[in-house]
Amino acid sequence: MLTREGVAAYRRNEDNNQKDDPTTTCHPIGVPASDTVPVPYKIVQTPGLVVILNEGDTAWRQIFTDGRKHAETTIPSWMGYSVGHWELDTLVVETTGFNDRSWLDRAGHTHSDTMRVVERFHRKDLGHMDVTVTIEDPKTFTRPITFMQPTTLTPDGDLLEYFCTDNEQDSAHFR
Repeated sequence: MLTREGVAAYRRNEDNNQKDDPTTTCHPIGVPASDTVPVPYKIVQTPGLVVILNEGDTAWRQIFTDGRKHAETTIPSWMGYSVGHWELDTLVVETTGFNDRSWLDRAGHTHSDTMRVVERFHRKDLGHMDVTVTIEDPKTFTRPITFMQPTTLTPDGDLLEYFCTDNEQDSAHFR
């Protein structure tokens, strides 16, 4: 499932006890890992734009639903560049334009800057949503990877302000 490059990156991270995990130095968790961590987020829908507000590091994503295509060139980023559309009651989001600095999980699986992620957000009922994620990255994986992440919704909840850098004292011990 992993390419030679993907195996080498994973082994490097395993051998150094994941000390290069970007979250240990307060960098954003990135996409699609943000779909899998138990940190609250809020989805705000407006005409032509869906915004996901993550409590973790008060990060946000813009998902353009106004019919635009992906930009031909983007500045690589942690959360990528997202465009979406509705298929009945499912929001389908395609994201490209990633940097290669985030990890896919805390175990040390990485990705390249050519990664493409498709997320399918389907609200099952008042308190539950399934997010189906497909990762395509031919530099890292020999085939697309798909998984489903069930999520509990709290539609009337508030997000709290959270910044990893507040009183951060651990990163000095990772070097």
